Amino acid sequence: MRLLVLLLTATMLVTGCESLSKQPSSPQDDVMIDLKNNADATKILSNVLQDNGYTVRKVSQDQFIVTYNQHNYILEPKLMKNSLSRIVVSRLFEIKEEYQHSPKLFILVTSLNRDLNFAKFSILPGNRAGHVQTAITFAHETVSLDEIKQFIAWFDDSLAEVKQMVPREALDMIKHTSRQ
Repeated sequence: MRLLVLLLTATMLVTGCESLSKQPSSPQDDVMIDLKNNADATKILSNVLQDNGYTVRKVSQDQFIVTYNQHNYILEPKLMKNSLSRIVVSRLFEIKEEYQHSPKLFILVTSLNRDLNFAKFSILPGNRAGHVQTAITFAHETVSLDEIKQFIAWFDDSLAEVKQMVPREALDMIKHTSRQ
């Protein structure tokens, strides 16, 4: 089983690399983020994505939701002056009420964190939702729009691969809606 998980993980990484653009981003694709604060970065990023055809909804002053492939992703810029900045990208999976306190849920999350290294898997307080989180890193107040688009596509593809590798009974614990 562990070998199967490692093979699937390797396949996900190779597939993700194959889908990357062969052309470097051009300066007009770069999104300049002034290091004023996270709220300003949130506004800049959400506007750029919306201007490029993404459905965007503000969650808070520091977070917004982007819809990609019928799934909602929460983006949250974390700026660090004179350092490596990041955009935290999260996706939630609502857990069916009858499984919210099942030990199988915690075993699944522990297994995913042990066997996969592209994201952090966790359960939100109250056990009502699973949380998957990763981050886009960038330096010098600049991240390209192409990098953001490709990262979200890669994350979405990676989560689809995880769905294929977990046991069917694990998927039965999750509510399946088009908004996940």
